[in-house]
Amino acid sequence: MAIQQKQVTVKGTEYLLSSFPTGRGMIVLKQLGQIAGPAVAAVETGGVSALISAVIQNLETIDVENLSKQIVSGATTKSGMPLQFDVEFSGEYDRLFMLMKEVVEFNYSSVLSMVSGVTALEAPAAD
Repeated sequence: MAIQQKQVTVKGTEYLLSSFPTGRGMIVLKQLGQIAGPAVAAVETGGVSALISAVIQNLETIDVENLSKQIVSGATTKSGMPLQFDVEFSGEYDRLFMLMKEVVEFNYSSVLSMVSGVTALEAPAAD
């Protein structure tokens, strides 16, 4: 199957997402698993506060800046211009995280649904 694309709008900015080539997708999936695996286990036993704690602890083992860049690397602006990571999200980390969520769902929704029945990334229920 060829590289797939999807258009999304995040906080009024349109982006064109391209699916990861398989190699990059596996690298990113491994890093996401290193963060998310312990976090999912923590939320099952300790709720949202345990989730946040587990994520923060596991961020020390991952190069978060590089992972963030890898995740959004397949996104371009609607006009086809590559993202300038350090400029595009300066002071707008919420937009970065929202775009990262869109990219992860786009690339891994089939894996997420296969593994846990999740069809989209959703915030855990409040404690």
